[in-house]
Amino acid sequence: MEIELRRLIGHRVIVMGPSFIDDEKLESVKLLAVEDAGIWIESQEAVDKVIGKLSKKPSSPGLAFFVPYGQIVTIVAGFEPTGIE
Repeated sequence: MEIELRRLIGHRVIVMGPSFIDDEKLESVKLLAVEDAGIWIESQEAVDKVIGKLSKKPSSPGLAFFVPYGQIVTIVAGFEPTGIE
């Protein structure tokens, strides 16, 4: 059975990896897009951590974060098998 990460776009997944989130624990994030080099995610916890370090706050309420595959330790996602392979 093959699981395609692109099929999870728009869903919440659990990621461990990027240090701007917390590389020691799993974080629930929304998967926004999948590229050849990594994934785009939405995470309010990551926004809060990054914004706290900025002197100027962004005008847009929603921020997306690009995470290269090399920084991702693991991704956990629920899926439904589509059939027996």
